Amino acid sequence: MKKIKRLKLVTLSMAMLMVLGGCDWVKGRLGMATSEDIARMKLELEQQAKREKQIRDSIEMARLDSIRIAQEQQNLPYAKLDKQFYVILGSFKKDFNAENMVKALNGAGYAPVRIALKNGFDMVAAIGCNTLQEACAELKRIEDNDLCPYDVWIYDIAQGLHE
Repeated sequence: MKKIKRLKLVTLSMAMLMVLGGCDWVKGRLGMATSEDIARMKLELEQQAKREKQIRDSIEMARLDSIRIAQEQQNLPYAKLDKQFYVILGSFKKDFNAENMVKALNGAGYAPVRIALKNGFDMVAAIGCNTLQEACAELKRIEDNDLCPYDVWIYDIAQGLHE
């Protein structure tokens, strides 16, 4: 009888341990992760994955924007240089600055010409002329205009600095 009682007690104890083994209270006492801990860790992992995806997406968008801008700059319409002399109002490394000068010249009634240089700069000319005398006269006229920067010059295409 003692053996049967003992067997019942061991069986009952094992059944209780198995039932209580899934209980958060027992897991908490044993230092194991409870279902609340698991849910919190799962939420943190989901949030981290979401942040990483946003970072990857923004990096990809920046990369695509850079490619688009580079392609646009390669396809910029540069005028065919059909004059010998050009009155230059600026030389720019950044396309944005060259475009601002072009817009300002357009607003002032000029038909500006962008000239790409071999060194990567872009010159913006207010006007092209066939003779040096004509170019000097235009330069003087431009200097009298408020639009004129302090460093206006005449570019002769014979210099061969352009592409």
